[in-house]
This record gives sequence, structure tokens and C-alpha cells, in this order.
Amino acid sequence: MTKWLLLCCVWLCCACEDGDSPPDTTAYEIVVGDTLITISVDAVNFANTHFSWDAYMLREFQMASSTQIPSEGAAFSGSLPDWKNLPWVVRETFLFVPYGHDAATSSRELFYYIIGTHFDQFGFGWKDTYDPEANIFDESERPWNNPADTTLAVDNPGTLNFDGESNYFAAFRGMWEF
Repeated sequence: MTKWLLLCCVWLCCACEDGDSPPDTTAYEIVVGDTLITISVDAVNFANTHFSWDAYMLREFQMASSTQIPSEGAAFSGSLPDWKNLPWVVRETFLFVPYGHDAATSSRELFYYIIGTHFDQFGFGWKDTYDPEANIFDESERPWNNPADTTLAVDNPGTLNFDGESNYFAAFRGMWEF
């Protein structure tokens, strides 16, 4: 039995090339108050294609490490990779409104609900809101000044929340069933 299990694991590892991941085949349901929300398989796959966790985390890092924004505590002094590896209970101590929602959760339905509900926080991650040529791993990059879709209102860099527009966010929310 052990040999069979080992053989299956080896086969699975060899069958999946690096970077390959099959489309998600799971729809998610979440109850908010008295409302059942269904986030369809199409919506999940749309978000997986059109939302960038790395772009969002760049903005969250920039907010937490800024010395220009008055806050009650000290600014984060580590690097972007350090920031991405911190648990929410630590990251939230450096953040402020509107950065009050943790989408890095083990609950997939909660992840999709959060990125589809809190646009003022997670708008920075929708791929039509930033420059697709930008290096979103560069701590000094400000890719939201030149969005991929030039017909959209650009985020105002003078505000803390995302206040631009995203057709991807609207399309994602339009796929939800209430």
C-alpha cells in the first residue's frame, strides 16, 4: 500500500509542470446577515486571472512603511518580502482604515468575498487599475498612476484608500448571485 501511495505522489508531481494549475471548479457560498451569496466558478476563475495579490500587498506594504502618514505606532521598517511573510495579527498593527480586512485567510470563500466587497482596500489588486509593465516587487513602484485601462478614473495618490475605477472588480461582483 505504501509503495502504491508513493507511486501516485511521484506521478502527480511529474504530471504537473511548474506553474501549472488547473482552473478552479468550486463555487463558494457565504451567508452575510440574511443573505446567501454564491460566488460562481466563473467568478472564482475570473478573480484568479484578474486580481493580483502581489500588487495589493505592494500597496499595503507602502502604507504600513510610510513615515508620511500620521499613525499611532511606528512605521514598518522591514522589506516587502518580510511584509508578505508576516501574519495578519502583526501586519494589522501597522495598518489603519481602510486596511482593516485580512484576505490572507484559509477560507477561500471569505477571500473572494473580501476582495469583492472592500474595493477601497483591495482595489489596488485588480489588474486593470495599475500599469501591467510595472515591477510590483519594487518597493518604490507606484503603478496605480498609469492604469492598464486608460479609460478608467485613476486612483488619487493623495488619499489612503483606492478611489479609482475597475471594470474587473465590477465584472467580478456582477457574477455573484444573491
